[in-house]
Amino acid sequence: MMKFRSLSQRLSFGYISGTVILGALLTLFDVTELGMMAQFALSILAIVAVFLVIHLFFYRHFLRPVHHLIQITRELANSNNSQVRAQKLFDDELGDLVDALNEMINQIQLREEIIISERDRVAIALEQADDYARVTQSTNKKLEFEVKVRKRIEAKLTDFQKFLNSIINSMPSGLIAVDENLTVTQWNQEASNISGTPDSNAIGRPVQDVFPLFGGHKDWIADVWRDNKNRTLRNQLSPYSGRRFDIVVYPLKNTETPSAVIRIDDVSEKYKMEEAMVQSEKVKSLGGMAAGMAHEINNPISAIIQNVQNIQRRLDPELSANIEVAQRHQVDLHQMQAYMKDRRILSFLNHISESGVRSSQLVTNMLQFSRASDLRLQPCLMVDVLEKAVNIAVTDDQLYGVKGAFELNIDQDFKAPEATVMGVFNELEQVFLNLIKNAAQAINERRLTLNDIDEGIITLQLTQSDRHCLVRVSDNGIGMEANTRKKIFEPFFTTKEVGAGTGLGLSVSYFIVRSHHNGQMTVESSFGSGTVFEISIPLAEG
Repeated sequence: MMKFRSLSQRLSFGYISGTVILGALLTLFDVTELGMMAQFALSILAIVAVFLVIHLFFYRHFLRPVHHLIQITRELANSNNSQVRAQKLFDDELGDLVDALNEMINQIQLREEIIISERDRVAIALEQADDYARVTQSTNKKLEFEVKVRKRIEAKLTDFQKFLNSIINSMPSGLIAVDENLTVTQWNQEASNISGTPDSNAIGRPVQDVFPLFGGHKDWIADVWRDNKNRTLRNQLSPYSGRRFDIVVYPLKNTETPSAVIRIDDVSEKYKMEEAMVQSEKVKSLGGMAAGMAHEINNPISAIIQNVQNIQRRLDPELSANIEVAQRHQVDLHQMQAYMKDRRILSFLNHISESGVRSSQLVTNMLQFSRASDLRLQPCLMVDVLEKAVNIAVTDDQLYGVKGAFELNIDQDFKAPEATVMGVFNELEQVFLNLIKNAAQAINERRLTLNDIDEGIITLQLTQSDRHCLVRVSDNGIGMEANTRKKIFEPFFTTKEVGAGTGLGLSVSYFIVRSHHNGQMTVESSFGSGTVFEISIPLAEG
């Protein structure tokens, strides 16, 4: 099949084909009339001429502008010359087409410029993005590092907070933080132990509601902000627990709202220790008097006792020397004895002798306070000391008060039979003998006054702890009231009737334990509930 690349070729081929076809038809039909043939040929030539003219017109006004547009289009397609434009030959539709093409080229060029501009902007943006990415990456690394540092700091702060809370909760003092309305904002474990209120029930509530001890001190606490200084209450007795507390309130500095901290210290043991120290000083003060008074008192007492004994002997009607002198003076000794008996002279002499003996024992007890410098401490097995004291006590008829009136048992619980202390055996024996006798007398007094026990029980318990030997002497006797318990170790203090006791038994025992053996002696008692004495003495080394 033949192919024609241009419109003019197609037109020329059509003209020639039409002429050939027309000549063939004339030959086939055997046209004989030459005139008609000539006329027809002229018509054909005229038609061909018209076609040529039309073709030339068509070529000039249509094909040539089209070829020009094709050439411009190819040139634009095959080159980067953006200045190429189509030439407008005629003001017709093809001219409009040329204008549209040129406008399109302008728009394309404008868009290319815009694209190039945008591409440059994109390139710049990409560079900036790369810069930003690098900065972001660097910043992210810094942030990552800062986050790690912050996490470490937060972990350390958390640990530190836990450490601070542990310190606050481990403190032996109760700590309570309150705001200006006396509402609890902080509450440690010791505050819970003292008040009996857990922190979960205390936080956010008025302090006087969760700690009744402060019920009468609200204005006193609030004065810390007015005066801007610490305030202290000493030796406050809790009506619920019976314990004593020191209370210190101090305002917090550099806080947004007024706040204060209340510190509560349990001084019950300190109070007892101070009482014991006062008692010890009182007992020690007797030592200074004892040394000077003992010899001055002992000599006339000895003379009184000796002279009374001499008088009693010289009035004895059975002595040969008395009989001889009486016969010489013609005196009947038996009649004189009867007279003195009726006049109770012999009874008076016995009272003088007994009083002299008691006074001598009093001086002997007082001399215990002046012998510290002459002591020679030796190892003493505490079991032997206690057993010796018990053996002496059970053979004393006066131990039971009215003999046979009630049953008295001495229980021995020796859990540390090897406990050995450095001391003076006889002095330690005297201490425990005094305690056993006092316990028996307290039991007898309970029997006579309260009459609510069937038998008396005295318990001796021996243990050791923290390099100390501990001995507890307890009884189910009458017990002591608080005022009596405070004065029990004072010299010459006694609850017995006049003449029944010297008031030096416990004070001497206390002095022996404290001064001679470097120990401690305490008492716990309440009226109607018995008494417990506890003695602590350091164990012997080795």
